[in-house]
Amino acid sequence: MPQVRVVLRDEVVEQGERLRQVTKTGSLTELIGLMFSRYGRHLEQTWEVVPVSPTYAQAEPMPEATKSAQSPTPDFSFNEPLTGL
Repeated sequence: MPQVRVVLRDEVVEQGERLRQVTKTGSLTELIGLMFSRYGRHLEQTWEVVPVSPTYAQAEPMPEATKSAQSPTPDFSFNEPLTGL
């Protein structure tokens, strides 16, 4: 079996140790093997987002409003006390 040396940041080692306890693996090497075997194929298949269609249609520009819209008049005021609670 070939041997490979992997260098991990301190934060990654800490997370790896927590995951090792959760998964009950004997070492970080076993944990990495477990992660590759369980999640490797998923990672390969979902790493890059491939568009469904090779081209996307341009959105049509919205027509500009010819009349100015009026804001509705609220039927309450924030200065009034709350009632009916």
